[in-house]
Amino acid sequence: ERVMTATNRATNRATNRTQTRALTRALTHPGVLTAVGVLVVWLAAAAALRSSDLVPYPWELIRQIIDDRLLLTDHGGSTMATALKGLVLGILVVIPLAVIGLLWRPAEAVVMRIAVIIHVIPTVAVAPILVVSLEGDYGRIVITALQVYFPALVGVIYGLRQADRRVLDVIHVAGGNSWQGLVRVRLAAAAPSIVSALQIAVPAAILGALISEFFGASKGLGVLLVNAQQGFLIDRTWAIAVVVGLVATFGYGAVSLVGKWLVPWGSDEASVGDAVAGADAGRRSLLASTVSVLVTAVILVGGWQSVLTGFDAEPFFTKGPVDVWRMMTEGNPGTGSTAGRFWSTFGDALGQTLLDAGVGFVVGSVIAVAAAVALDSLPRVRAGVMPWAVVLRSVPMAALTPLLVLLFGRGLGGVTVIVTLVTFFPTLVTVMQGLRAAPSGAVDVIRASGGGARQAVTRVKIIYAVPAMVAAARVAVPGALAGATLAEWLATGEGLGYMLTLSSTNADYLQLWTAGILLALVALVLHGVLGVIDRFVTRRLGAEL
Repeated sequence: ERVMTATNRATNRATNRTQTRALTRALTHPGVLTAVGVLVVWLAAAAALRSSDLVPYPWELIRQIIDDRLLLTDHGGSTMATALKGLVLGILVVIPLAVIGLLWRPAEAVVMRIAVIIHVIPTVAVAPILVVSLEGDYGRIVITALQVYFPALVGVIYGLRQADRRVLDVIHVAGGNSWQGLVRVRLAAAAPSIVSALQIAVPAAILGALISEFFGASKGLGVLLVNAQQGFLIDRTWAIAVVVGLVATFGYGAVSLVGKWLVPWGSDEASVGDAVAGADAGRRSLLASTVSVLVTAVILVGGWQSVLTGFDAEPFFTKGPVDVWRMMTEGNPGTGSTAGRFWSTFGDALGQTLLDAGVGFVVGSVIAVAAAVALDSLPRVRAGVMPWAVVLRSVPMAALTPLLVLLFGRGLGGVTVIVTLVTFFPTLVTVMQGLRAAPSGAVDVIRASGGGARQAVTRVKIIYAVPAMVAAARVAVPGALAGATLAEWLATGEGLGYMLTLSSTNADYLQLWTAGILLALVALVLHGVLGVIDRFVTRRLGAEL
């Protein structure tokens, strides 16, 4: 009996120790610690801003979501349907364009230039036209697809370049052509990047659907959000923003799970190879570059005029290439403003926007790269942090801007925070994918030499991720310009964002279109510079490694 009693006591102590260790591991899990940290910051912000009622307490928000559950469900169904259709449409357009650009290299430059132009043109300029011109919900679906396709296009093209050149050489020596190399090698190599592109695209689709409902929709979370803001219903505004973020997080998680199932090799390091991702970017002659620029210009101008003619657009609201050219050279006949005055106003506004976008881009990129390196070294922390990054990316800036302005002011600080939030998430996801592109053999050498995860990242992975950083910058730069104009529109009253808003308010659509087109051209020039850097870096790294 004494032996049995002692045995039972020992068993109970062992069980208690096991349960204590399990509870300790659960409480110290990075996801739990991150959630606690977010809750603490939330409570502190709500307490500090209690006099303005800009931030509700968590229990107030939960009560609001419960009270509005039927309203959120009813309107949310419409928004999610638009987001899904826009996501599918965007991906269906992106993949063929990426394949065409890969198989016929001169077409890639044309595709990317057109993508940048369309991506940067302010939504406030094109959304009303699309909503009025396209029947039913098609206009909102197209607006959603426009939010999806650019980051997805860059991610897919980057992924298709990740194939090992030695394997492609084997296909070529065996008599295979570029199409067979695409089907047999490149698609498998690109699968992890395609998954990453979809992870970026899902929150973008939901946010795009929400934005599309700002322009004349009768139903949807966007409509509900606008009504809540106009009625100063702060708790409902936050409830909508949080629900949107949670749905986007669920979509991100679903894509991640499906990606791990379909692409199990995507979460591991790449196989041993002698080239970095994207190192097959070929040189372009001056003649080829000139021809691609001319082809891009013809497609853009011809397509622009064809759309206006085909949809029989109202001339008062929509302006064609000839109208914009006359505005730039002769001035605005409607207001009597001269071309010189327009260029002076535009130049001042552009300088402010470039400053706002540049500072936000640098800050967002540095933080995103540092976070990607840290999360790659700490996989358990990554699992806890990434859902919050998705939520932050998916919350509409229109809901966060009043709080950000109150906390950081209407100057450069507030704009920098907004632009950083816009550029952080796509850069983070793309760079993390680039870190996983490092060959496992090189990583194993570091580990066999006694190095840890940090040494593997800093000495090997970060080098192989350089092309991914450039690819991320090609997404982030247009995004930074769009974020800067958004911040200027909603907060600062300066820069091109305010100029465009003022033009829309005053019904000066000629100035609105001209300034929007010039902004897109500036983004195109910056994107072209990054393209040159991309080709230089990938060739040098591919040759040296």
